[in-house]
This record gives sequence, C-alpha cells and structure tokens, in this order.
Amino acid sequence: MKTPDSSIVRAWFSRSSRPSPARAPRDRLDLVLPSGWPDGATPLTWRWQRRGAGPESGETHDLARLPSGAERALTYVWTPAADTMLTNARLPTKSTRKIMQALPYALEDRLLGDPESLHFAWRPEADGSLSVAVTARTRLQTWMDRLTQAKLRPSALCPSTLLVPWAVDSWSMAFVGNEILVRTGPVSGFVCPAAGDQPPALLVAAVQEALKQANPPDVLVVFHATSGFPLEAWSKKLGLPLRKETGSLWDKLSEPGAPLNLLQGQYEPSSAIGDSIRPYRVALILLGLWLVSSLGYDLSDWWKLRREHAAIRQEMSQILTSSFPETRTIIDPAAQMQKAVEQLLARRGQGDQELLPMLSKVASTKRNDSTTRLRSLRYADQALILELTWKTPSNPEAWKAALESAGLHAEVLSLTPHTGEVEGRIRLTTVRPARSGT
Repeated sequence: MKTPDSSIVRAWFSRSSRPSPARAPRDRLDLVLPSGWPDGATPLTWRWQRRGAGPESGETHDLARLPSGAERALTYVWTPAADTMLTNARLPTKSTRKIMQALPYALEDRLLGDPESLHFAWRPEADGSLSVAVTARTRLQTWMDRLTQAKLRPSALCPSTLLVPWAVDSWSMAFVGNEILVRTGPVSGFVCPAAGDQPPALLVAAVQEALKQANPPDVLVVFHATSGFPLEAWSKKLGLPLRKETGSLWDKLSEPGAPLNLLQGQYEPSSAIGDSIRPYRVALILLGLWLVSSLGYDLSDWWKLRREHAAIRQEMSQILTSSFPETRTIIDPAAQMQKAVEQLLARRGQGDQELLPMLSKVASTKRNDSTTRLRSLRYADQALILELTWKTPSNPEAWKAALESAGLHAEVLSLTPHTGEVEGRIRLTTVRPARSGT
C-alpha cells in the first residue's frame, strides 16, 4: 500500500472550492500547520472564505503570502496533532484557578515532560469530567510568535485531530501525510504513523481496549484514503466495519468550530485596544486609584460643608424668627434679617450708625468660638441684647472680654447654669469717647 503524501492535505480543501450557498458573517481564514512547523519542509495549508464569495485554498511556507485581508479575518489555526495530547481528568472542584493548579498533578503519570514546561487547556463535560489538551509551552509559543509576526490574531488554536469529522457511536480517521489522525469522540483522539498495508499497532490496541470495555464504535469512517486502500483487510484486522468517505473534510464541515481551544490562560485572545494599553496598565491603575480617592475626598468635603451650611442656615432662621416674629416665610434668612434690621432702623430714624458695627463685632467674636450658640438678639434704645448658650467649659467672661476688646461695652445681665451648658444674656452698647472741655 502506498503511504499518503502531502497531496492528501491539499485534498482537504480542493473538493470544497466551489462557491458556498450561505454567506459567511465574517471573512474566515483556516490554517492547517504540518508536523514540525515552522521549521519543517512541508508547507502549511490555508483555506480562505471571503464574505459572499467562494472559498479559496492553497499552500505556503511564508505567512506573508496569505490572501489580502487575512490579518483582519476570523482565524482558526489547526495545530500538528502529534504536538498535543488529548486526555481527560476528574477533579473535585469547579474553580478555574484550582483546576489549573491541580491538573498537572492529576495527570502527572501520563505526562512525558516536566509539568512546568507544559500548557494545559481544558473544557468541562456534562458528566463532570474535564477534557484536557496538553502541549509543550515552547511549541505553543513558537506558533504564536510566528503568527504574531504575520499580524495574525487567531481566535482559536485547536489540534488537527479535532478537525476530522465525527459522529456519535463512530470513530473517524484521516490520512494526512505520513500520519493517521484518529478521532474517537467530541474532544478525544490520537495520532499514529501511516506505514504499510496493516493498521498501526496503536490503532489496533485502541480498538481492542474499546471492545474490552464493551464500548466499541459501530463504524470507523476513513477520510482521504488512497484509491487502493485495503478496506476489507483493515476491517478484518480491527474487527470493525469500515466506511470510506470520498469527499474532503471541508465537505462535511464547511466552517468547523474548535471543540477545545488551546488559547487559554496567558494565551487567551485579547482585544487590540487591550494590547495597546497593556504597557500602561500600572499607570492607569494608579490614575484610577487617584481619581477615586480624590472623588471620595471631594465628596466627603462637600458633605461636611453641606451639613455645616444647613446648621448655620437653621441657626440664622431661628434668630430671624425670634427677633422678628412677624416673619412667616423664610427663603434667604441672611437677606431677610438685613432687610428687617434696615426697616427697623429706618422707622426709628437711626440708620445703621451703631447697630451694624456692633453686629460686625459680634460676628467676629462668634467666628472665633464655634461652640457658643447665639439664640437671639434684640436691639432697642441703642443697645444690643444677645441671648447666648455656652457649652461647658466655655467661659461667658471670655466673651465679655472679647467684645470689650473690640470696642464695645458689655454687661452680663444673667447667667443660668444647666447640665453641660450655661445660658445667659449680654447687653452691648457702643463706647462713646468722652468730650473734652472747652
């Protein structure tokens, strides 16, 4: 039997080059990487599906020779089957972080290399198990570096084993170069060498194991076999019925999805904007923290000032209503107080020659003692009477002294002590300079 060569890989695409009746929602590029890529002599195979047009396909050693616009397309990369081991595991957790920590140890007896040098991709299954793909980090990084250099941003990297069409209760196999890709389930399969007229020992052992577990496939579907492929001899050797498919893989799967994407963890696809701001991530985080802290400080300051403003307005309103009981509606207590005082002085013909200077001096003293509360004030007979409440241990005599130092004559009319405070009345008059004799 003749061993299939790279021409079989081209057959994956050649039979599907007729126009597709359905319009693709987005331009799509599929790349099938051969074994040893990018250092091997075998070119990679590409399939290009532009929106509204028929698919194109070809081979190339140089990613720069892909169709124009490929860097903007939805890109699927099918990696060499021999470079990824497909297996399964069961872990007592559903936490992504814990799964990534435990997988290397759960699969340690199946691994050929140091777990630290391997990349683990996985997906959960309905029965609670995990389908796992294990790939050497160096291989995965090499693929990504070459793709990035060509300005390609793949949406998925998936082992070529999972590109082979598969149906329930069957196995599928495809001849690709000097390898046979065998797919045994939705996310399971293996690769074995294609040499001679007999089934490979690995394939025979896999079938015998399935028979032993009473779970053999009903049929083994063969893709891309040569015209002289001994179908009956292989069926007899394997103990299974075989069916040879004449079409290409793309006839069965015009736009295959990636059952298990290798781009997980540090390789997970990110947006172009995310990539552009990554170098400034720390600076942006610090800027965000500064903005949040500044906003928090400003809000705290605003809330404090708002409460102080409300307290002062309430106190001014109380003074207004106690000094001018006829006031019914309060809109602007300061302006209303000023207008009421001016009207009172105008009725008495005194103007603001004495009252306003006294009020100014009282206000200055009040600002220097925020604990003392001015309950009311009355002006009559050129004297200003203040009703005050001092919080203990504030001293009314200190207020008297401060007012007198401001040029007023202060007389304490009464003091009434209470628990924690003292209520009192002070009478203020203007100190007039003594007239000199003539």
